[in-house]
Amino acid sequence: MIMGLYRNILVVGFLLAFLSMYSQHYTTQLFNTDNGLPQNSVKDIIKDKYGFIWLTTENGIVRYDGLNFLVYKNFPLNSQRFTYFYGNPEKDSIFTYGDYGKTVLINQKAPKVINNIKKSPSVIARGYINYSVCISNYTYSFFFMNFKKGRYFIAENSIIYEGQDSNSQIRVIEKPLYKNSPNTFVIGETLFYIDHNSKKVRKIEEGRLTATYDVPIIADVRSKVFWNRMSGQGFVLHNNILYRCAYSNGAFKISKLVQLDNVIQSTLMSIYYDEKYKKLYLGSSTDGLKIVSLTDFISSKKKNPKSLAVFYAIQPFSDSCVITPEGEIYNRNGLVKSKNFEKNISYFLSFDKYRNIITSKEQTLFVYHKQRDFLDFQRVSTGEETVKDFLFADGKYYVLSSKQKKGSTQFTGILSIYEDWPYKSLKKKYFFASEPTRIILTDGGNILVGTIKGLFKLPAISDKIYNLTGHNELSVRDVIRSKDGNIWITTLGKGFYLLKNNNLIKLPVDTEGNLLSAHTILEDRNGYFWISTNNGLYKIKENMLLKYVQNRNFKIHYYKYLKDTGFSTNEFNGGGNINGNTLKNGDFVLPSLDGLVFFNPLKVKSYYPTDIYLERARIDGKECFFANTLILSQEDTRAEIIIDVPYYANPDNVIIQTHLDNEKKNEWISVGKDRRVLLGSLGYGTHILTVRMLVSDQQQYIFKKIKITVPPFFYQTLWFKLFTCILLLFLLYLSIRWRTSFLRKKTRELEAVIQLRTKILSETVNNLEVTQIKLGKEIEQQKKLIGTITHDITTPLKFIALTSKEVLNHQEMSVSSTERILNSIYKSSNQLYNFTKTLKEYADIYNEYRTDETELYSLYGLVEEKKILFEEIADNHNTTIINQVSKQLMIRTSKNILAVIIHNLIDNSVKFTRNGTITINGSDKDTLIILEITDTGLGMDDQKIGYYTKLQENIENEKLLLQKYGMGLHLVLQLLQMIESKIIIKRNEAKGTSFQLILKNRKND
Repeated sequence: MIMGLYRNILVVGFLLAFLSMYSQHYTTQLFNTDNGLPQNSVKDIIKDKYGFIWLTTENGIVRYDGLNFLVYKNFPLNSQRFTYFYGNPEKDSIFTYGDYGKTVLINQKAPKVINNIKKSPSVIARGYINYSVCISNYTYSFFFMNFKKGRYFIAENSIIYEGQDSNSQIRVIEKPLYKNSPNTFVIGETLFYIDHNSKKVRKIEEGRLTATYDVPIIADVRSKVFWNRMSGQGFVLHNNILYRCAYSNGAFKISKLVQLDNVIQSTLMSIYYDEKYKKLYLGSSTDGLKIVSLTDFISSKKKNPKSLAVFYAIQPFSDSCVITPEGEIYNRNGLVKSKNFEKNISYFLSFDKYRNIITSKEQTLFVYHKQRDFLDFQRVSTGEETVKDFLFADGKYYVLSSKQKKGSTQFTGILSIYEDWPYKSLKKKYFFASEPTRIILTDGGNILVGTIKGLFKLPAISDKIYNLTGHNELSVRDVIRSKDGNIWITTLGKGFYLLKNNNLIKLPVDTEGNLLSAHTILEDRNGYFWISTNNGLYKIKENMLLKYVQNRNFKIHYYKYLKDTGFSTNEFNGGGNINGNTLKNGDFVLPSLDGLVFFNPLKVKSYYPTDIYLERARIDGKECFFANTLILSQEDTRAEIIIDVPYYANPDNVIIQTHLDNEKKNEWISVGKDRRVLLGSLGYGTHILTVRMLVSDQQQYIFKKIKITVPPFFYQTLWFKLFTCILLLFLLYLSIRWRTSFLRKKTRELEAVIQLRTKILSETVNNLEVTQIKLGKEIEQQKKLIGTITHDITTPLKFIALTSKEVLNHQEMSVSSTERILNSIYKSSNQLYNFTKTLKEYADIYNEYRTDETELYSLYGLVEEKKILFEEIADNHNTTIINQVSKQLMIRTSKNILAVIIHNLIDNSVKFTRNGTITINGSDKDTLIILEITDTGLGMDDQKIGYYTKLQENIENEKLLLQKYGMGLHLVLQLLQMIESKIIIKRNEAKGTSFQLILKNRKND
């Protein structure tokens, strides 16, 4: 029956196709225990529905997101060794077996241990043989495979099919199998068997051989087949060339994927290919994980690795080739041939109107003729000029050249326009003060010239030169006209600009500042700009830049390509008259420090992340998981949120920004490459963290929000605050009651005291009336006595004067006359002394009420004495007394009275100032001294200030309110009247009171 089946097999066909005619270029990354893996044996590889790559090793399970490895190896199992995955990634159910009776389920992006699932056993017994489930090319002696309609049991010498609807078995193959596991493989839901004898691949369906395919590469015993039912992928490795297997609509196809170098076939265990990112994951039993990235960029150079591969100016030579100033012709695969040009400068290469190639060396142009296949050339002398740029347009030649200044290392610029041939038929000449770099013609015949100092416009209708950069110097590197007619300018160190209405508009650059010195801009058919720099290649859609021009608040992000996408170096070159080419086959070519970079811009993808997950946090060094709400404690010293993004391209292109609800409305903070958000000191309460991620080249974002809850301490809760308020109100009530009771008691005591004192006062008043009468009489007597003494003083003074005159009038006098006169003078002087002494004794009675006109003292010293006196009291009130009176300020006003006045005023300020300052200032003005005492206390109310002001103006007749306002300031006013001085009282604008003493300072006659 089986032989009859073979005779009736329909050979559906075989197609061996290659992805390209040339070898696929790639870059590699190797990961092992040195850089992230827990162990060097990678058994199986799969991608889950969320985009994460999962690995099984002999020391745990690993999740990879393109940037970091997250290792899980502390499962509650006896062993952390795992082999293969099985399950359904699309249903978020990925399993791997652990200890006996235990299974690890990967669900919701995290693994956990569960009991074995009865519906999906890992081992089935048939007879005396245990068959292990087979999901991939992992090798067993006896294994089984489950399909929708049945199950296959594969032993050393047979393949047996067992249908689900019956217990009957069909022996598909019954003969010794050569290395049975590699001889069977699954693509999608179809089982295939490799018949090494016939060099065929046979398809098995429901226990029957239904088709045969002639695939000698797979049937070759030197080949190794890799397959995985979860991914549905199949591969065959033959002579280090990896082919991909595909089965669809009855056709079995293999296609060349990549030629791998340095791969040991015997240690290679698992393969997974990510079509989206064009990445191949190779798991080895000894070498860890190798990631092979298939690239769309090709770095073309000579085959000899020792050859110099530094390129600058290049020009298209054919539909797929470029030529260099040395005459070397390159395509994607490297050097095609060389025209062996003269040794020229690498920064200049151009064509004339006949497509002859123009090169330059010092002050000579070399014209290689196209008609002679560029094998001979013509020399054209440029005199003292060195050609920097050259073009033919509108029937004219435009030659931009530089000329060295005499006695200097600097250069000037010259633009020469010729009718027929350079340096023969000159039409116009323009001169520039700095070295030129680039020339371009715009619409209307206008000319733009770039120099190392700026950009200049030469209108077609005049001979004037307009400086478009003004006073700002710009070193122009390139001037590019896009397909829509816009003019773009790249500079050295100053960024790139759009020229619009003769104004230069600066565009924002990348976060690393590489675009500050962009070399050139190439525009593809889809409107994308490709910008080469000294550190990578950048891509952005032109309309995004124009949106920024219209709205300066529009945020721009550039897509960045680095050498892991196929360059040999990240440093591209510029400085030539042409820094990039567009070929007719659609390829772009850019010069670099290590090769010419070829790529088709329409085939190069920009990879943007699509998913962002906020589920992990690290709090004080411990990692935790959360759903939508993260709960923190105010005692946490360090908390950070870990952002998981499955993304397998350049991590620089992952743009993540955060905004916390307590920050400024439009303030977005960029997240670093570690993708961690450090949470600062968050107060208690609920906070909303918004995270956004760029997901397209149209500057579109996706947003995620999480709630961060910080529970309050007990004393920060609402109930505690309410309880505290109620308690304070109750204490206030008790305090008021106690105070009221105390005041009533004091009132009664005071009334008793007042009654007693009133009685005493009445007696005192009576006594004072008697005393007043007595004092009045005494004062009248004193006035009379003082008047008498004063009158009596005049008599001896007059006698002394007359006697002295008599002496002066007589030049010669007798002895007796002399004795008489001297005796008279002595008696009169003695009498005068006694009168004066008597007057002083009476005057001493009032020495406390009169200023001492003979005493000169320091006002600062007097204030300092009072400051020291009150300093301890002020300190108890947390108040500072500041003496700012000048030490040179001297005064003659009565020291005793002024001391009493200052004492009272400082005392008053200290009483009513808490937690403040008392400042004392002094100044002199003519015969007045201004002493100002300012405090930051409670301040005197306006009613009291008005009272004292009015009292000072009429102190003799005004009623004194001693009981209401106290004695202190009344005494001050009385004393001030005695020393003929005044006081001004006013409230401060902030708080407190200012006392300004206007003292009359008597001068020493």
